[in-house]
Amino acid sequence: MVSNPTELSGPSSEVAAKRRAFDAVDALAEDMVTVLSEIIAIPSVNPKYPGQSYDQVVGLEGKVSNVLSEIYQDSGADVERWEVEAKRTNAVGTVSGSGGGRSLIYNGHVDVVPPGNVARWESGDPFSGRIDGDRVWGRGASDMKAGLVAQAFAVKALQRAGISLRGDLIIQAVVGEEVMDHECGISSTLERGYRADAAVVAEPSGPTQLGVIPVTPGLLWFSVTVAGKATHSSMRGQTIRAGGGGSKVGVNAIDKGFLVFQALQRLEEEWAFTKTHPLFAPGHFSIHPGVVTGGPHGVLVPFILSEYMTIEYCVWYPPQDDPETVKQEIEAQIESIARTDGWLRDNPPTVEWKLSWPANDPGESAAEITQAISQAHIAAAGGTRFAGAPTVAGFCAVEDTSFLTMAGVPAISYGPGDLRVSHADDEYCLIDEVHTAARTFAALAIDWCGLEEQAE
Repeated sequence: MVSNPTELSGPSSEVAAKRRAFDAVDALAEDMVTVLSEIIAIPSVNPKYPGQSYDQVVGLEGKVSNVLSEIYQDSGADVERWEVEAKRTNAVGTVSGSGGGRSLIYNGHVDVVPPGNVARWESGDPFSGRIDGDRVWGRGASDMKAGLVAQAFAVKALQRAGISLRGDLIIQAVVGEEVMDHECGISSTLERGYRADAAVVAEPSGPTQLGVIPVTPGLLWFSVTVAGKATHSSMRGQTIRAGGGGSKVGVNAIDKGFLVFQALQRLEEEWAFTKTHPLFAPGHFSIHPGVVTGGPHGVLVPFILSEYMTIEYCVWYPPQDDPETVKQEIEAQIESIARTDGWLRDNPPTVEWKLSWPANDPGESAAEITQAISQAHIAAAGGTRFAGAPTVAGFCAVEDTSFLTMAGVPAISYGPGDLRVSHADDEYCLIDEVHTAARTFAALAIDWCGLEEQAE
């Protein structure tokens, strides 16, 4: 896979360096896919993910970090490994520049989500790492081991091509991202002093293939619980029909919970018009009812009016919005519907806020790195199906860019993979995306960090 020479521009020394780097990536292509397959086969499920047995799962993230750290070390990087929690290893490699150039962080997370119902995986074992023609299968292929491997082999290709940089190039493999356990992962790298003039996280760009992602939405998780009043289910008519005893006899919490559900559904429909952003598709921001539980306490049978109903919600809001304002808007909607119902007026729903993942919105501070990686992609993708300027779009979900930007390191993302298959059955990543991404990361390092004087 050779880049179209017309896509390369700039000083002759930089053009020559990029050509050498691209040739080195091409030469390493088979090894890159092999390593990707090997680390997918390590079931590095986040041990804090709901439903996991921590003691049975912990330690596998670190095995992936260790594999990647060996590649960093082989690429000439000084490597540091550490654990905030035992057996959960972070790895960071630093290729020190000669001075006078800008510094750059390449980052990715090694943890993955559980495979779900294994019987639904038509591709086979979720952790097979099976290489099948144009793709590699397995949990974590897109999210985001393909990106980690593309970054690692970009740095290795620079070393193999004899390219030395002026600015520091820092490459990171961190734990904890899948449950916002940033204290154990990305935030610990910042506390240890790993900072740079910009950062690129290799999250999957899809559904836009190899897009440049300068912003992410914010994420909130909350539950709303409605109480009921138990009685024999044969008394339902007494509780809902005119002339019956009403709430003096009993109240079905599920009936009342659906009033709240419908109210939040109406608010979600309003958001299609009131919450927008130029880099997101219309209607992207949502209030997702993901989990519903309810029934009589202690015995889940339909012979008693339900005493409680709880709905767990995942909220996606625009990067420019203040999360506290979003919370107030949701709570006001719940309070509004409660005022229309006699039982809910006297027994108001209980709202519990459980998680707040901040949006990433670096603004103008990320303008240069956004432009630089767009140009690097153009240089790297010439002659491929990804040729031309990449799409610049918002990320559908959340990622560690937020914590880098909040710490003063303008961060964006770009990487191989498709968010539509992430966390889904039969996850995979296309090999040509990994290859092109590695070439892009190599080109970006040359452009952003600059070439060492004697290499020109």
